[in-house]
Amino acid sequence: MNKINQNTSTSGMTSGIDQHRPFPCDQCPKLFTRSENLQRHKRARHGGASRKNFQCSRCHARFSRSDVYKRHGDRCRTTGSPIQTSQPQVPWEGIHTPQAMVGIPSPLTTTRNPTERVVTDEAFWEEHSTFAAELPQGFSSSSPSNHDNSEETYVKQYFENFHPSFPLLHRPTFIVSSTPKLLRKAVTVIGSLFSPNLYDHEETQALAHWRQDIWQSGQGELRHMVSLNCSVIRQPWVIQAWLLYIIYGVYASEAGQFQTVKKMLRQLVDAVHEIGLSQQGIAMPDAQSWMYQLDFNSPGDDSQTLYTRWTSYITTESMRLSLYTLVFLDSHTFSPCNSRPLMSPMELGWELPFPINLWEAKNSQIWLMRFNENFGLSTFTTANSLLHGPRGLGTASLTIATQQLMTETPDPQLLAALEASPFAAFCVLTNMGALVRDFTRCYYQMPPSPSDPNPFHILTQGQNKQVHTAIEAITKIVKKQAYTGDSPQFLLWRTNELFISTIKISLCRPDQLLIAGIVDNSLIAGMAASTHLTQGNLVAIRRSAPLIPRHVGGDEGIVALLNDLSGALSTISGEEQDKVAREAPWVTVASYGVLLCIWGALKRASTDIRHHLDTFNELPRISESCMLIFNTLMESALLHFPADNDVTRDPRLWTMNREAFVSLLDEGESLFVNLIKAICQRRSLWGIGPSMLAVLGEIPGTGAE
Repeated sequence: MNKINQNTSTSGMTSGIDQHRPFPCDQCPKLFTRSENLQRHKRARHGGASRKNFQCSRCHARFSRSDVYKRHGDRCRTTGSPIQTSQPQVPWEGIHTPQAMVGIPSPLTTTRNPTERVVTDEAFWEEHSTFAAELPQGFSSSSPSNHDNSEETYVKQYFENFHPSFPLLHRPTFIVSSTPKLLRKAVTVIGSLFSPNLYDHEETQALAHWRQDIWQSGQGELRHMVSLNCSVIRQPWVIQAWLLYIIYGVYASEAGQFQTVKKMLRQLVDAVHEIGLSQQGIAMPDAQSWMYQLDFNSPGDDSQTLYTRWTSYITTESMRLSLYTLVFLDSHTFSPCNSRPLMSPMELGWELPFPINLWEAKNSQIWLMRFNENFGLSTFTTANSLLHGPRGLGTASLTIATQQLMTETPDPQLLAALEASPFAAFCVLTNMGALVRDFTRCYYQMPPSPSDPNPFHILTQGQNKQVHTAIEAITKIVKKQAYTGDSPQFLLWRTNELFISTIKISLCRPDQLLIAGIVDNSLIAGMAASTHLTQGNLVAIRRSAPLIPRHVGGDEGIVALLNDLSGALSTISGEEQDKVAREAPWVTVASYGVLLCIWGALKRASTDIRHHLDTFNELPRISESCMLIFNTLMESALLHFPADNDVTRDPRLWTMNREAFVSLLDEGESLFVNLIKAICQRRSLWGIGPSMLAVLGEIPGTGAE
């Protein structure tokens, strides 16, 4: 832990010299561990233009550090003509191989003297990334020796594979050498999961041990730093790193570390409560200032002001996305083991995330252009705009957005905001899922009542209508976006599509763990328990078993979901392997939950059909629910069964020939379980698939063929 304070920013943390930072700046409150760090800081922050001794011969930009100057020289793509804006080179260019979008014509181009370059990437990162300024020469001694195992390689893998499913970090301004050490560790650990499988068994094990060591040390340093002063989570990178450590700890760590992750979540939620970070007006009173400073669209607005606004937006949006991610992790990530949320979504008083194309803009000029495309060229001067921003009241908070969607006439500006941000739509769906779980938890504590003809029995018919209104509003948006495979947000929209199906399922087939009252000690253990509970009808038993008939069908709700279940099964089993490899781990967990729901429906339908055969010595009519469920779901499953290359439809489906149909009935469950196994085998990255394969092998009748 003696390295923690070496890299932490001292702004707002220490007022005097401490034993770990003996070099104070005489012009600001910052402290430093080394004299050279102090001198570099003074040159960059307090030295003025006269101390910037390194000047680019091409664009005439000036720098105070030779390494920054050299890096700039490698990137400067001009041919001798001076750069006319104050926009720094795109930091990602040094990592990502495609050409960065530099030199795009801007409406703010002026005839400024090229030597008046007032904002540089050096100055920006000196101000925003003081936690760590040095890039280590390599990993610890436990790191595998393969030459591909470099930080930049892992960072690149993170942004190419994980970022499209989870855009938490601001990719255009992410610089490896300037990123805080603990955030850099979290990114490299997750990025290393996507490394090509080029190692032998020993090297694979060494890489796994390295990941665990880096995660263990990183989360320990981060927790210790926050325990000393919880206000450091006001810095976006701190909470970003914390969330990434939680994600890795939940989905990729060993089961024994799950308790550590739960403690991390508790500590973070407590810190957010303590400093009032969940309320935008308290945490960042000037959070909207980047929209209203002077005349935002004035042609004469100088580029320094534009760049300042862009960086202000980045800081605010980073915190916004982090807090929305916290609510998601709290309400959804731990639900497979039936852990209750620590934080109510109603506590989050932040606007919905802004359009994702603003977040992905590579420089301030592109950002301004996209801002104007989304919100128009006029400045917002009305009282309503100043209070609620350019998107209106409907986007003022997660709760208000959810309430708006449940009405017959949701705010058009809210719908536009959800269409522009798949992450915002994802957060609203997460909130709705949490709402349904809360209703379920209360409903199953009440005594049983006469059966409700409404298949969605958890809510009243009026409440069910409101939830369905909201789901349909988002579904219309998702359907327009989820099938454009070349879209950068394809994976996010597909995630939303799957989450819509899971919410519909939870309305009529509640989570077995929730009904049973089982709280497990890890994600994998919870999923395993749910798999075993699928073998029975625990929901019926939990509703005062002596008061209900011995034979319970109760799958009328599944009939209403057949189209959603078939579509979800097609998406889960038919996705291309490159997209499967980049699938977020919570998508894998949700997909497995859908498969369990289908498996349970097939088992109950098979039981009902056999019961009808034993009673009446004939097959049920095709129109009966058990036959509809079995035939529809088996037809969808057989289309994607990996061992069947024949695209023709199985003739035993929908037939009334008793002998032929019974043969399909006998094979149906084993065929579907084999399909689940094939799906799990394709999803081995985070360890969820292999773990579920082992669980399926423990259930009688589902072992290896």
